[in-house]
Amino acid sequence: MVFRIFSVVLTAFLTTSCAQINTTLLAQDALQGRDNLSAGSTAVQNYLIGQLSGGGASGLNSAGAGDAAFKQVFPTGTNIMALIPGTDMADEYVMVGAHYDHLAGCTVVSAGDTVCNGATDNAAGVAAVIDIGLHLSLVANRPRRSVILAFWDSEEDGLLGSEYYVDNPLIPLADTVAYINFDILGSNILPSLRNVSIAVGAESGGAPLIGGVQSAIGTETLDVKMFSEIFGQGRSDHANLIAAGVPSVFFTDSTGPCYHTTGDDISVVDFDKLNTQIRIAINLTEQLVSGALTPVFDGSAPPATYEDAVEFDALMQQALVDIGRFSPADQANLLAWVSTMAAIVSDGPAAFGADDLNNMLLIALQVVSLLASGECDGFLEG
Repeated sequence: MVFRIFSVVLTAFLTTSCAQINTTLLAQDALQGRDNLSAGSTAVQNYLIGQLSGGGASGLNSAGAGDAAFKQVFPTGTNIMALIPGTDMADEYVMVGAHYDHLAGCTVVSAGDTVCNGATDNAAGVAAVIDIGLHLSLVANRPRRSVILAFWDSEEDGLLGSEYYVDNPLIPLADTVAYINFDILGSNILPSLRNVSIAVGAESGGAPLIGGVQSAIGTETLDVKMFSEIFGQGRSDHANLIAAGVPSVFFTDSTGPCYHTTGDDISVVDFDKLNTQIRIAINLTEQLVSGALTPVFDGSAPPATYEDAVEFDALMQQALVDIGRFSPADQANLLAWVSTMAAIVSDGPAAFGADDLNNMLLIALQVVSLLASGECDGFLEG
């Protein structure tokens, strides 16, 4: 399997970001969806190792040598794991990761196109991790804490790559200060939500991680809404790290109408949004690797809070601008859900109880399903 690097890079190098180049390479048809245990997957592994070793990172797996040191092989795939060593806090680790696998088969949305490119899911997330690694490899940005760059395989089969790592960690989980996860970036799920993204699960690291995420978001104009971990629905690799007691935050754009379709190709990626998401992630990572921010795992946080209701209500009110895109039946459902959420918020935090929590989570499930329906469209401006 050969990457068409030169034809892509030579036409785009002067006008595109590193993230755009890497997303384009990882989402090309030649890789046939990057399914685990495929030739396309092997090609991606080799490309990632080349990028990481060329950028100065070393393999995390001390049992291997050369390229094998970057690999953690398990029955259904291969995690690619790299290390950027820290300085005076080198025995503490910050992990940044994204799954690189996608699918061999998915919903076909255009006749003749059968490749599940997975551009937003999750080539863009992988590109974000590469960018962060390259940034931290620069001498001027040398981290105090060590950094693990994790590229998970077999996520689409049930988070199996990160599950294997948690069960067989290459670095003690107790020494992992925090994990930052990316899954579905540079994606717009509605025209009205182009400037919206989501951060899930920061409460797992207590006030320090919540504050760090808020600080990182505050430097940009992207409207990143923060939700409790349950809103992630256990659908990405952060769930395994949180279950193992590692403070984690999950950055995502959720699932839109191109999710798991052949339409999730390079044409629907919002690269301006992706570059902003990467700047936010770099800001947060720098806080963590500098020692300025030390999350403390909090397993006692409630599954969801009144603050979640406020954020979710605001998101739904914003989406109402596009209600005409849905069928009459879906419009009626959406209006009913919006009304329920508005009432929960209006009642105030003192009245927020178990029934409100359950209603909110049920509505969230239904809204995610609704937004993933319809014609595949990246809703890019212009």
